[in-house]
Amino acid sequence: MKETSFEDHLFESDVSTFHKGSMKLLEIQDNPDKIVRMETFSSLEKRCKGKLDPVEMAEIGQELYEELQDKYGISVPVEFVLGKSPESEDVVYAIVDKIKGENIVKIEPSLELAKEVEGLYEKIARYYLDKFSQKNSFYLVDINSASQYVFGTKKSESLPSVHLVDTDLYTHNGKVALCNVIIWLMRHMFSAEDKFDRKFDTARGIIGNILDAPLPEGLSDEQIKAANKIIDKAKRFLQSGMLDEGDDEVHPIFNELN
Repeated sequence: MKETSFEDHLFESDVSTFHKGSMKLLEIQDNPDKIVRMETFSSLEKRCKGKLDPVEMAEIGQELYEELQDKYGISVPVEFVLGKSPESEDVVYAIVDKIKGENIVKIEPSLELAKEVEGLYEKIARYYLDKFSQKNSFYLVDINSASQYVFGTKKSESLPSVHLVDTDLYTHNGKVALCNVIIWLMRHMFSAEDKFDRKFDTARGIIGNILDAPLPEGLSDEQIKAANKIIDKAKRFLQSGMLDEGDDEVHPIFNELN
């Protein structure tokens, strides 16, 4: 894992809020084309609850984001490096390209953008279809919301496209949790469908394939029961576009079951 000592050359960024998440945003004095997001080891340790250490999280995250870009065609130019905060805390820096554009949820609908977003959800759905069948494979949890994507250009680009700019280190390898992720994928996708007044039929078909696929081997009876309950709920959601009355799922990153 790469390490850096550029913390003395960082200053707090005032870029548009669509780049902002839970992490502090910084810029590099001699590289105005990059945005740096900083997260402390202590916050990462709370998130992973002893399952991974922060360095492992960063290494796995780097591999997963590279896979998302190289194999699935979702632009996510990010590099994770280790360093120290100005307060000398151990931190992980996520260095991403500065995108000149607009958050997808804030842009007026157009045919061009509708096609881009529909293609994006097809790619995300294919990503989770593959991950569902891969034993013990880690996957990115928090990539489903259109609000995490910007339609615009990075340096050297002339034509705008969709870029993932929210690169938090939320990963999991549990199949029950992945069933829950699919519900959250549908929540966000249905919202995008409403915005663009069209159904993303190919992505819906891929999600249907995930829900119809056999459960992976090696799950306990408790996990099988939990997974089937979520899958049944997801199938109803896919068919009706509505979750069960009174149902407000905990976000899948907090799901304790594997």
